[in-house]
Amino acid sequence: MSTVHDIEKLLSPLSDDNISGSAQIALYAIRRIRSIIRRKDTRVSVRLLKRIAEQLISAQPSMGIMLNLAYGIGKMNGKVQRDDMFLYLDRFETSIETHRRLIAGKVFDLLLGNKVVMTYSASSTVLESLKYVYGRGRKFSVVVLESRPMNEGMDMMVQLVKSSIPVIYVTDAAGMSMLASAHIDSVLIGGDALYGDGFVCKTGSRAIAELCAGKGVRLYGLCGTEKTVPEELSNRFVVLDRPAKELTDFKNKFVTISNRYFEVVPSALFTRIVTDRE
Repeated sequence: MSTVHDIEKLLSPLSDDNISGSAQIALYAIRRIRSIIRRKDTRVSVRLLKRIAEQLISAQPSMGIMLNLAYGIGKMNGKVQRDDMFLYLDRFETSIETHRRLIAGKVFDLLLGNKVVMTYSASSTVLESLKYVYGRGRKFSVVVLESRPMNEGMDMMVQLVKSSIPVIYVTDAAGMSMLASAHIDSVLIGGDALYGDGFVCKTGSRAIAELCAGKGVRLYGLCGTEKTVPEELSNRFVVLDRPAKELTDFKNKFVTISNRYFEVVPSALFTRIVTDRE
């Protein structure tokens, strides 16, 4: 399986996933790439690797982790040993899991017990951090915003409940109202990319950040360094507009449908950006 069509067919689900967090999509991509490489001989051509890298970037150009995964694959030269590719993928996957654990340990020192925490969208890094902290005796409830238009907050709610963590599930607008009324002690938001002085995350996060700053609510951005956009690929990073039909099928020449998933929030608006290196 080495034709452009076959690679696109195998990796196309990556661009269709509008619910999973960036780390989960990257892990899914790694599994798919392994299945491609496994069908090759002992060596893998540079042409094939570059095709895979291009497909990863085109699938999710707003996710730093996908750019990094693609960058590592695309810069390999000559005939690459298949086992070397497996080793690279194994190390990348391990780094994701390791960074989650390191971040969770730091979040433990930031969240106090008997408080109300808010989160927005579905971030596996945020989820694992909340499970880790709660499981070690820090009791709190979590306000989960539904995160329209795809309502990925529902998945976050289900996963938290599986760990017996109390959840208050609300609309996005209700969450803003709770922040404005100072009912929230801290907010955790997962990042899709670290880009210059910006924290790339779900659209709507800047409004949350501005409210937190105005109300003195602690805002923490959780993001592994594998999501840092490399300078060599900064020109490939783009904040995507998703299909308008996700919002409505209504069409009229006087109406423009804008469905933007991500936005860049200045790092200065966060109380702290928590990574695996800080």
